[in-house]
Amino acid sequence: MVPMLSFQLFGIPVTVHPSFLLIAGLLGLSSGRLVLLLAWVGIVFISILIHELGHALTARAHGAEVEIQLNAIGGLTSWSIDDGELGPGRRAQVAAAGSGVGVLFGGMVWLVDRYTGPYDGVSGYVLSRLILVNVLWGLLNWAPVRPLDGGHLLTSLLEKVAPKNGERIANVVFLLSAAGALAAALWYQRIFLVVLAGWLLMGELTRGRPRRPPTALPQMSFDPPTDEEHEAEPVDEVATETETRSEPDQ
Repeated sequence: MVPMLSFQLFGIPVTVHPSFLLIAGLLGLSSGRLVLLLAWVGIVFISILIHELGHALTARAHGAEVEIQLNAIGGLTSWSIDDGELGPGRRAQVAAAGSGVGVLFGGMVWLVDRYTGPYDGVSGYVLSRLILVNVLWGLLNWAPVRPLDGGHLLTSLLEKVAPKNGERIANVVFLLSAAGALAAALWYQRIFLVVLAGWLLMGELTRGRPRRPPTALPQMSFDPPTDEEHEAEPVDEVATETETRSEPDQ
């Protein structure tokens, strides 16, 4: 995919793909006005970029070369250090830093709104959505769901405290979390979240199953990501870190 925009931020390469702006725009169609739609796209762009900067700056502080991609599924921060070399403690720091920076930014916006507002019109819309996206999504992103940041936090913790049974425990927790997320999305009738949670649950249910052998005729199929395949962060990010800089984002 040809990148739409590439630039450097704090010395970190950032690539923005056209699909990122397309999906952000589709999610903002309900705003009803062009100016609010454009504002929403800007809010999503700023919020996810700040989230990924939290990951990237933390990984770079541990000696990694990093880069950021924004695409249809959200954001991805890639680093150059092998996971084994980085260690579970530092990987947990990198995973937690994205939402941590986002929640901090949302809190700062809330303070601005609280002590210099109230704001209405487009300004009020921008401030309220910046708070909502950064704080609410940042906290949700810490949930123990693969491939969100909370999933990386859990696997890093289990690798530290229960190395022998960590993978088995994580698989059970991720399955229950995905099922709970789907039930909540159905209860609140959020179609987009139903699709996302259903995809996550399908991935957990099929994880570890052997692939079908190739057949004589090509077949179209949809296979949710497995441990061997790239896993990426949906809308707000959820980013997933990789040990190379060449894999596209999830």
